[in-house]
Amino acid sequence: MHKSRSRYLILAVLVLLAAGCKKKPSGAEGKIRFRITYEEGHLGGYSSAVLPREMIMEFSNEMVKNTIEGGLGFFSLVNVSDLRNHQNTTWLKFIDKRYIFRGEKHEAPCCFGKLDGMQLAFTDSIKEIAGLECRKAIASFPGAEIPPFSIWYTDEIRLPNPNGNSPFRDIPGVMLEFNTRLGEANMHMTATGYVPLHISQKQFQAPKNFRPVSREEMDRIMNALMN
Repeated sequence: MHKSRSRYLILAVLVLLAAGCKKKPSGAEGKIRFRITYEEGHLGGYSSAVLPREMIMEFSNEMVKNTIEGGLGFFSLVNVSDLRNHQNTTWLKFIDKRYIFRGEKHEAPCCFGKLDGMQLAFTDSIKEIAGLECRKAIASFPGAEIPPFSIWYTDEIRLPNPNGNSPFRDIPGVMLEFNTRLGEANMHMTATGYVPLHISQKQFQAPKNFRPVSREEMDRIMNALMN
């Protein structure tokens, strides 16, 4: 009887310990949803209320896809980052217009504003975002008009060099809260949910019915839409 009680006690303790353990991501595949907010109340002729409010990030096998949609589905901007080959591909759909830009190796992503001269200060601050433990870095831009902002990133998602094709290449983890620029819009991204799941490689394939354009032309189109 004593051995039976001890056995049940040990089993109960193990169950409680397992239930109390925080579930870690199982690998470098999954989807993250981001809420987008804007510093400006209006941008060009638009109220920020009608601008894109969400970004979806999907990643698998050193491929990362970021999708921003807005305007009741009339507007869609997608950037696919091939971390292994150091290349970005960007495509844009606006009503019936479709454009695609394929960057060269090590070329910065298209349409997103430059963050030249960024300096990073890493801190000991920790907080949880979307169920993941994050650390804080502060980005500053000496001599520029860009104000400093905080970057929260996690190393709990095992995606190698996740920011290698972006201005945030020195951030050693997946960013879950940060600032960026889309055309002339100052955007603040905050992760609202993370789901580890299998992402098909088809998700990262560029569409075939989009018109190839240069980087300069894509930037002009994007700026015209956002101004």
